[in-house]
Amino acid sequence: MSETNETEENEMYMDDTTWDNRINKVKTWMNENKDLIKSDEDIADSVDIIKMNIKRGVKRPQMRKKYWSSILLEGRNHPNWPIQKGKESSLPQNVQASLKVLGADVLEVYTNFWNNHPLIQQITVVSDRNKEIGGSPYDNAETFAKGRVLAVRQRFTKYFNDGRWNGEFVLEDGFGITAPLEEEGEGSNEASGDTDDL
Repeated sequence: MSETNETEENEMYMDDTTWDNRINKVKTWMNENKDLIKSDEDIADSVDIIKMNIKRGVKRPQMRKKYWSSILLEGRNHPNWPIQKGKESSLPQNVQASLKVLGADVLEVYTNFWNNHPLIQQITVVSDRNKEIGGSPYDNAETFAKGRVLAVRQRFTKYFNDGRWNGEFVLEDGFGITAPLEEEGEGSNEASGDTDDL
């Protein structure tokens, strides 16, 4: 094999764990959307190509990035496609699922909070940490609620990465977040920047 081909294959390599995590999302989507796939010829043809690329990737780890790109191109426009544009999360699936549910619940609660309390609409502003629009009022319930969702998701991701949260979202049981380590806990939350501000 020439040095150029070897370099190309090294750049296309994907390890088993990364491949399996990605492909499992696609396989779950295919299982959950069997009726859709059967009812739409274009989607069915696309799924055949996706399956072919999965099969190829199993056999040839050195070309998985190429096959993954092809899978993404085929699936991007399908309803409920599980892979979003942008950098893929390194969080485990169960944590991503918990954050998604948590985000949806927070969005609903803060949207209602904004809509039902004119005072909140008047006094809540974007954090000064946002250099472009800090200090400005939120335009509407949606921008306000999305800001809260972002803050909560960032906080809980940090809790998980710091080993303080197990990633489970069971509202009735509480989140079971442990206290920060001694050196983390020194000083106030305000000083550490751990606030609801954006």
